[in-house]
Amino acid sequence: MEIGQVIKYIRTNKKITQQELASAIGMTRPYIARIESGKNSISSDKLTEILDYCNVTYNEFFYIKNDYKTSSKMNEFNKVIDLYYERDFKGISKIKKRVNEQYENNGDIFLRHLYILCHCMENDLDPNKIKDEYIKEITDYLLSMEEWCYHELVILNNFLFIFPPKTAFLMTKKILNRADKYKGLNLDKNMLSYIFFNLLECSFKYAGYQYSKIVLDATKKYYRKDSDFFEQTLIVYYEGMLDIVENSFSEGMEKCNRAFTIFKTLGHDKIYKKYKADLNELLKKVGHTDLITEEV
Repeated sequence: MEIGQVIKYIRTNKKITQQELASAIGMTRPYIARIESGKNSISSDKLTEILDYCNVTYNEFFYIKNDYKTSSKMNEFNKVIDLYYERDFKGISKIKKRVNEQYENNGDIFLRHLYILCHCMENDLDPNKIKDEYIKEITDYLLSMEEWCYHELVILNNFLFIFPPKTAFLMTKKILNRADKYKGLNLDKNMLSYIFFNLLECSFKYAGYQYSKIVLDATKKYYRKDSDFFEQTLIVYYEGMLDIVENSFSEGMEKCNRAFTIFKTLGHDKIYKKYKADLNELLKKVGHTDLITEEV
């Protein structure tokens, strides 16, 4: 649907007349009619006023505009992810070729990043096989952005374990700034959850423990609600990991085991095994193999 058609659809659905809408935002009824018919354009400020009066968010507006579907670009992105988990590398290569042709036609940076992601997935996310210039291109892009939006969060999350550890940790400040500035917006809460806990995993894997505390403190501030139960359980687990690093072994093991009990009680066996294996790796690094326990 065109913008005017969406405005008309929202207005009529909300049982608002053209005159009521015009009076509310300081316009004339004929002008509203011309916007809805596509004869007049509308400024972003007036569109914001209309959506605010109709109690509709921008996300809802664009979702309706796209016939209740996510954008075609995001559909392509999600398809690439699905193909990777299906191990369909030929399918990824086909999308890579199509995306590159589209990028050369319109220069959309999203498509360029998707092309590089396809390349990474073709090489099974193996840093030794991925072209260095592609990783540098993604790194330079992320670090050049003064303020990150959702696209940058998605890009970081998908490239996090491909970056060298120092590069990944260098992004921490950008993440924390985004989390603090947009803490009242729930749009990217799930994405931030992935990134926070992936950064924590990365910090313990590569012994970047000074970053572990920074990211953990930020994560604790961000997930305080009762509804954040899963995130809070992971926080307890990583608090335990940090205690172990700082030589508080008994306290650390108690916290980790508390988190494991919750995972098992809720039936999250894969999650339990994954984090149990990570704990055992940490115990080996700090020289406490005596604390390693068998899987149960």
